[in-house]
Amino acid sequence: MPVIAEEQLRRWTQPAFDNEDARAENTERLIREAIEGDAFLSTLGIRVFAKGSYKNHTNVRRDSDVDIAVEYHDIVYNEYGAGADEEEVKAVRGFTPYSGPFRNAAGITEIGRFKDAVGEALSRAFGAGAVSRSNKIFTVRESSRSLAADVVPCAQFRMHWSPSRYARGIRLIPDKPHTHRIVNYPQQHYERGIEKNESTSKRFKRTVRILKNLENQMVKDGASPVVASYFIESLVFNCPDSAFEGSTWAERLRAVLLRIWEDTKEEVESINRWYEVNSIKYLFHERQRWTRDEARAFANAAWQYVQDS
Repeated sequence: MPVIAEEQLRRWTQPAFDNEDARAENTERLIREAIEGDAFLSTLGIRVFAKGSYKNHTNVRRDSDVDIAVEYHDIVYNEYGAGADEEEVKAVRGFTPYSGPFRNAAGITEIGRFKDAVGEALSRAFGAGAVSRSNKIFTVRESSRSLAADVVPCAQFRMHWSPSRYARGIRLIPDKPHTHRIVNYPQQHYERGIEKNESTSKRFKRTVRILKNLENQMVKDGASPVVASYFIESLVFNCPDSAFEGSTWAERLRAVLLRIWEDTKEEVESINRWYEVNSIKYLFHERQRWTRDEARAFANAAWQYVQDS
């Protein structure tokens, strides 16, 4: 089994290098200018902001695109959690139907038209050949000044638990019909990540980078299938702060892998205790794209890979 030196682990704790941070910031600025400079979109209530690994400072070398959300916040999708009285929430908060430009003559909101408008704005700004469309995002090609960007058109989403308590997120706009809505909570992810990093003496995000780099190396060596970086970050997030207390990165890495393995043994407990970093969405519920078995397989493969370190 490979021996990964402590110095290598320490190098893996580092975020983007050279001028990647500057290029990531420039990428966000260029996307914002493309949206805010569009004659039609500039008249709407839109928020453009970075999310994902670059925003959360868990990015590793050339591992991901810059994620930029383009949120149309005049359309709000509301859902109601356990214990919430839908009619009471609506009455207290005074919800009114959407009446903006994406409402057709039949009174139906056609949110897909907003996504179309975002794509047209990006193509005008960067050139049609530099922009490609997929189910949930537009990808803007990398240039000498900017990194590749995944641009995510979305609307505002709110999960209500009472008339005064709700979580604000974003709801994506997929081209293909889905059996359930696709919701993210980027602001809560950002805030909870900072809190976890502070409570672990800034070792949480560094450990995430180690595991992301390790996963890249394992995939290259055929020792593991590809594991989503968001999933890796969430697995590390659920480990207790005590797992980050070792005196070396090798000790901390082994402690984190052990906690992932040990704490996912019981299915029911794992389903009810493990959350995404946002601390709102359960990590292993049936609608998720990953499973508890995948978490255990990754922890086991990583343990075997680094056991001599």
